[in-house]
Amino acid sequence: MQIRALALSAVALLGAGASHAALAPNYQRANELTAIISAVAAAVPKYPIDKIISQGRDRYTVVAGKCTVIAHIVGLPAEPGLVGPRQFKVELDRPRCD
Repeated sequence: MQIRALALSAVALLGAGASHAALAPNYQRANELTAIISAVAAAVPKYPIDKIISQGRDRYTVVAGKCTVIAHIVGLPAEPGLVGPRQFKVELDRPRCD
């Protein structure tokens, strides 16, 4: 019985650690793109987003109807001793609409 309890404790600890692990690059990018889509949709509610173009590290051009918006992923500092996915925020340049 003690071995089973010990095994369950180990699984719980490993599971908790895994939830704080860094994300694989494709999942991190998916989180960033989702945040960009949400930010641009709020900034330009009149038009749906047509495309997102990577313009280099952490910089994207987003086309929404007649508007173009530059989105920047800005990394946020992690709490000391905490390992996990990259924390970030999205900053948008002013939308340019025709």
